[in-house]
Amino acid sequence: MPTKRRDFIKQGIGLAAVSLVLPRVWLTEARGRTAAPNRKVFVVVGFSGGNDGLNTVIPYTDSRYSQLRPTLALKESDLKDAQERSTIISDRFGLHPSLGAIKGLYDQNRVAIVHGAGLPAPNLSHFDATRIWYTARAEGGRGAGWLGRYVDAVLAEPEMPALSVTSFLPGALSADERVIPAVPAASSSDPFFGNSLSFQTDPAHPGDRPNRIKVLGDNNRRSFPEESFQSHIAATGQELIRSAEKVNNAVLAYESSVVYPSGSNFASAMQMAAQAIIGIPELSLVYVTLGGFDTHARQKEDHALLLQNFSEATKSFYDDMAEHGMEDVLMMQFSEFGRRPMENKSLGTDHGTASTMFVIGKAVRGGIYGEQPSLEAAALDDRDNLKTAVDFRSVYATILDGFLDIDSESILGERFENIGFLG
Repeated sequence: MPTKRRDFIKQGIGLAAVSLVLPRVWLTEARGRTAAPNRKVFVVVGFSGGNDGLNTVIPYTDSRYSQLRPTLALKESDLKDAQERSTIISDRFGLHPSLGAIKGLYDQNRVAIVHGAGLPAPNLSHFDATRIWYTARAEGGRGAGWLGRYVDAVLAEPEMPALSVTSFLPGALSADERVIPAVPAASSSDPFFGNSLSFQTDPAHPGDRPNRIKVLGDNNRRSFPEESFQSHIAATGQELIRSAEKVNNAVLAYESSVVYPSGSNFASAMQMAAQAIIGIPELSLVYVTLGGFDTHARQKEDHALLLQNFSEATKSFYDDMAEHGMEDVLMMQFSEFGRRPMENKSLGTDHGTASTMFVIGKAVRGGIYGEQPSLEAAALDDRDNLKTAVDFRSVYATILDGFLDIDSESILGERFENIGFLG
């Protein structure tokens, strides 16, 4: 019987033991052969910590919003970006002033905003709520993530169908048949870059590097019983070296006139995502994370900077894609939950429920979708939090059916509403 990923994990091999055999940077597997025709690329951006939707897409005409947030509420007069351009998008809503670049994309009908998106049942634990978003199962639990199930079902052939530009593999990409490469963003200007995305050898003895790589290759090419655990490990090791080299070459060969924001880890990650997409033709799915959204205190300053990083890096990424003729790219942003409607005594907000989601790309029908949950006291839940208006899996389903061209029920396990933000 073939050794699958879940069986591989159950064997209980520790990271320390595996790292003696495999490149340190990726303890992962990537198999395959050819790129899919009519290439589309799906990019997922996770806002880690719980993004405050109310101060991302601001209900500036709602007096209740101002009452609940005497310090944090943004007024109509505040809704201008750094160039004094309005970030108002309707007679009820405006984007945070730091989202000026996203506003530009919105004006081009490339941004869909989904109001009131969240879990069908509130869960204010970072860990549990994130796991629910990852698995697309209301009860959470273990098992493959929704993107991992998609990779297993559709992207079985390409050598590198997906990539996580993170220091860890998010649970959304956990699969039964495949393990997706995860690598943190690195700069090609770093003198150690070339070695950081490949098999790690002792830099004090550079002359030994070819011999060490040869030994690794010879070990992984030994004959093992077919479909055995050892065979699986060996095949994985060989694929890892090829995969690392593929990303390394893609980044080093990358050329672009687009200048990404400096001093931003998220911008570096988005640039690396662009480099990989441009240089690896079979890559169809990329995951990136922006952390720091657990804004219990000092929210005004911290949240503004986070949204600025997101906005400016996203605009650079889409400019980069356009320059390279890659316009069939769709981005979805999510966070494990929103924040409470009322501010706290530390000038922040505590864990809440529903929030906003952004879906960005040429395929999008720009505009506002869903419904902003009411802020009236009688409309809040028993913890004085917003009530979810849109099951987050409806956003997943809309993308699976309308962009990724797969029956969403086969991935999500049940049918969900198509929200209509794709053509």
